[in-house]
Amino acid sequence: MNRIGRNDKKMKECGVTMTNRNGLSILYLTPYFYSKRGNATTAKRMKKYLEEAGHQVNVFAFEEEDGPIEDLINESDIIHALHVRRTAEYVASKGITFQKPFVLTTGGTDVNIDLNHPKRKKQMEEFLSESEALTVFTEDGKDKVIADFPWLKNQVYVIPQAVEFESDTSCVPYSLPEGFPKLVLPAGLRPVKDVLFVLEELDKQVLDYPNLQFLIVGEVLDNNVAQQVMEASYSRPWLTYKDPLDSKQMMAVYKWADVVINTSKSEGQPMSLLEGMAAGIPALARVNPGNDSVIIPGYNGYLFTSAVDFSQQLQRLFQNKSHYEEIAAKAADYVQTYHNPEEEAQYYIDLYYSLLLY
Repeated sequence: MNRIGRNDKKMKECGVTMTNRNGLSILYLTPYFYSKRGNATTAKRMKKYLEEAGHQVNVFAFEEEDGPIEDLINESDIIHALHVRRTAEYVASKGITFQKPFVLTTGGTDVNIDLNHPKRKKQMEEFLSESEALTVFTEDGKDKVIADFPWLKNQVYVIPQAVEFESDTSCVPYSLPEGFPKLVLPAGLRPVKDVLFVLEELDKQVLDYPNLQFLIVGEVLDNNVAQQVMEASYSRPWLTYKDPLDSKQMMAVYKWADVVINTSKSEGQPMSLLEGMAAGIPALARVNPGNDSVIIPGYNGYLFTSAVDFSQQLQRLFQNKSHYEEIAAKAADYVQTYHNPEEEAQYYIDLYYSLLLY
């Protein structure tokens, strides 16, 4: 169960215990906070659990807010920014200097896409050189960063994403179709998510499962992909696309579903899989380092390498009811054990204090 590469020893060394320490004023920068996107989910969770631990958190969503942040910077003890490349671009465009210790957190886009663009990579490198620490979600992410920026070796920490389990659910603003099996794929509509990757195999699976339902939920981020999804749904009554939902509404969708799907070509660490597993449904995911970091095949779900392999793993998952129920239970237990939001906040708090005491 240690497949998630949390660097416990290093993180414990990076700060003293939480006893007898004053609360911090933390400025948390994020591209999004008010929209129904992954960055917003992360920022809201961090704010909640850092504040519950006794700290003040001011969030500034620089893609959604235009106001000045100089006062927030001056009032903060430490700055934490989510998404390296976007934050670097924002800071450069506004001529902002932090003059406070700051931590950066990188996700899938930074590591898997932006590092492959020379101009973006150079801007990220310059920004990273000014930071005190970088956190990544997976060991693979750490390895990729160090391969490109070896001088960062002693400043990179692996802290997996946590999941806040929403025990309360909100009504979904549309009816959810009945059927079996019910597959949900939460993802923004853009090429890297490859949401139609298993479409032809699902055409075949409908012959075995005539009541199969496939629901794609996510924001339109690429009009060409959106058009492809719409065209695919016209001739397939079992394929439905819906706009993104808030976390409580998504929890209702996960509880409706029998399995959560991820078809991304690359991932940082897939929040959708973690949320689905937290709700008690197994995951079926395409092989990539991010998905690999949260799925133990045959334990909490299955991985697939091709569309044909997807069909085989789907059949394996539903081979009998007891097998499915066992994997579903282990999926929920796995997330509760390895992606606890209070533990996540604790790791960040210890990191903050270690930087301030350095």
